[in-house]
Amino acid sequence: MPLRQLTQVTLLARLVGLAAGLLALSGTRMSLATTIGFLVMGFTSFYGLMNTSVLDLARRHPLIAMADAVLLAGIVAVNGIDSPLLLAALTTALLLGLWLEPFSGAIVMICLVSLYVGAALLGAGAQGPAFTAWVTIPFVYVTLWLLGLTMRRSLESEARAQATLRDAVTTAAATEERTKVARELHDNLAKSLQGIAMTATALPLQLQRHPERAAESALSIREMAATAVHQVRGVMVDLRAKTSQGTLSEATTQVVLGWAARSGRNPHLMIDDVDTGDEATRYELLSVLGESLDNVHRHAGPCEVTVELREDHGFLVLTVRDTGSGFDPDTLRAAQAAGHHGVDGMQERMARVGGWCSVTGEPGRGTLVECRVPVLHRVER
Repeated sequence: MPLRQLTQVTLLARLVGLAAGLLALSGTRMSLATTIGFLVMGFTSFYGLMNTSVLDLARRHPLIAMADAVLLAGIVAVNGIDSPLLLAALTTALLLGLWLEPFSGAIVMICLVSLYVGAALLGAGAQGPAFTAWVTIPFVYVTLWLLGLTMRRSLESEARAQATLRDAVTTAAATEERTKVARELHDNLAKSLQGIAMTATALPLQLQRHPERAAESALSIREMAATAVHQVRGVMVDLRAKTSQGTLSEATTQVVLGWAARSGRNPHLMIDDVDTGDEATRYELLSVLGESLDNVHRHAGPCEVTVELREDHGFLVLTVRDTGSGFDPDTLRAAQAAGHHGVDGMQERMARVGGWCSVTGEPGRGTLVECRVPVLHRVER
């Protein structure tokens, strides 16, 4: 955590101050009070530096921080304000700002400055304490405390902003997931259920007039129901996991072979070894592939089916071609006007990942679905 790291840096600075003080006293004989002061300051600083739990303990129990500040102030008072220990003791004010709430920190700072001023008055000569001892050092104490307090508030504000951002990202992800499920249900499951309902509506009349066609309709209902069950399971799987743990080529092959097993068809595969690191691109390509194959099974009739995946000048190209019944463009436009938006849905999927999708065909000459999407990762906005 940043606050913990700042505490460690401050304690390290205190140790550096102690080392500087020892260098300043090199060649002179230290008094017992000075020796004890260096030992106590060195031990508390090193212990706090090596045990990061001290920060949590000090924040839960402010008396620990108060005791540390009073102890160091007492050491400075005993050794005098001209002692090299003062340099290390200044870091205490910064730690108070980092550790304590403003009210508790203000009380400790008043005690700390009062002890220092008292020590300055006791050690002053006949002319009184110098301006540096009387004003500058207390001012530095207060400034360092305010600096630590500001740094702490800044870190807390940043932590709240990050938490808010995480909540916003989580909410956006949940919204996108709900939209994705709704799109899956509309584009795939709704069409299957609509087909079941229409076929089932005509079934009683077929039983009376054309029993043989009624049997075919019953088989069709069974196939469409199986397809609907598979689509529901697919949506549930997509909610739990990524589209595939393998490459895009492997995932494409899995989707085509799964469709072949369900439909009883024998598609021709032309799959190059390509991949993309963008999960959204994988998901949308595989979704369009699955919907295109389902459309072939529903509408194309007996035909040859070819699925191709390749890379072409920085684009992933996915094509699904069949030699089936095809379609009349006017009929497609009429179906879209009547609320059948399967083609629009595929085009929207590709647009979401920076690509496009075209669906072309002629009556009796098959249908071609072609998707192109950039290989590079999408830029998240």
